Amino acid sequence: MRMLKKALLSLLTAATLCAATACINDTATYQYMEGTITFDIDDYICAGDVVQLTASGITAPEDPTWGWVITTIHPDTLYSPTIVVKFPDEPGEFVVKALAYHPDYIVESSKRTIFTVDTTHMTGSLQGLPYNTQKVFVDSRDNRAYRFEHIGSLDWFAENLAWEGAGAVYAKSPVLNHVFGRHYTYSEACEGSICPEGWRVPDNSDWEDLGSTICGSSVAFDDTWAGAAGKITPDAYFNGERFWPFSVNNRHEVQSSRIFFNPLPCGYMQTNDGGFYGLESYGMWWSSTPYSADQAYFRYIYWDSEDFKVGATSRTGIAMSVRCVR
Repeated sequence: MRMLKKALLSLLTAATLCAATACINDTATYQYMEGTITFDIDDYICAGDVVQLTASGITAPEDPTWGWVITTIHPDTLYSPTIVVKFPDEPGEFVVKALAYHPDYIVESSKRTIFTVDTTHMTGSLQGLPYNTQKVFVDSRDNRAYRFEHIGSLDWFAENLAWEGAGAVYAKSPVLNHVFGRHYTYSEACEGSICPEGWRVPDNSDWEDLGSTICGSSVAFDDTWAGAAGKITPDAYFNGERFWPFSVNNRHEVQSSRIFFNPLPCGYMQTNDGGFYGLESYGMWWSSTPYSADQAYFRYIYWDSEDFKVGATSRTGIAMSVRCVR
């Protein structure tokens, strides 16, 4: 009798498990999809932009079901290969995820982090830059306005050149042209007329004049300018996050120094792969004085140092920011 009850219990347990897992076929085999999901959107877009997103890239199966999830905008899945999305009017960070489904395949997905940007001066995405707003120069080539400061014996742009006749914008996102300026190779910056009429790319002697003013005593161009970065790097914020990361070695003393060069860590581009690197870590600017036949000088600030250092690199292999002087 005890053996019969045990047998019946085993049968009931098996039946219950089978019913509970009816949607799972123990003999089914699931394949991995072929291809990679892609969709076209810039990493940085204007706040309030309306964007059409279309997912593609899966080659097998030929007929997947497409889905989308976008944090805070569409947290529940939208099922369509193409969707139209209006991003919020405020700066923010959003994860956009595209998914491909098929009953015979394992789900495939791809996600991107997208930042919305407000280009409004002083009150938009980029805040914390102390400018003398009375000093503004308008480039007649594109009617772009640049704030500038008189430092030492020269007028200096207080922001990076953003002329679209050459160079590339960080992450290939046009909205950043209005915030970070552009990245130019030495050949683009210094072997042509890249600055507006009446302005020029600073040479070593121009940089020395700036360095001596910042440091309070005469400095040579190839000095490290100890302490200079700490006096001119502003406590700037981009989309609410500190742009120069906090460092005990660079305390952002610009508010007391009143030298408003306003350097930002906009990184650099490598031309061999078109990749952009060093955002929030490096600010880099060309000198028009060549170092050698194939290299040129530049000055740079690293986020964890209070020095305004000097280097030399390829004239064509690296693109970086440009300031103009007169």
